[in-house]
Amino acid sequence: MSTPATLKEDLRALIAEIIEKDADAVGDDVLLSDLGVDSMQAIEIISDIERRYQLKIAESEFKNISTLTSVHRFVEEKLAARTG
Repeated sequence: MSTPATLKEDLRALIAEIIEKDADAVGDDVLLSDLGVDSMQAIEIISDIERRYQLKIAESEFKNISTLTSVHRFVEEKLAARTG
């Protein structure tokens, strides 16, 4: 399993790839909307996270996630809940 630091960097890279920007552009607290993430890209991010980490995420769960930090926290919580 990823460490918290590598998990965050993996998520940063995943988001950067989808939005076609350099990973450095995806700052911890930069709003995803400020990076140009639209609804289709948000769905792609969710799908990639589900596939990569074997999670099930409802779109409604992801609505309040607005930054890399909040994505990271959300995925950590989902992974922790899965492993007990």
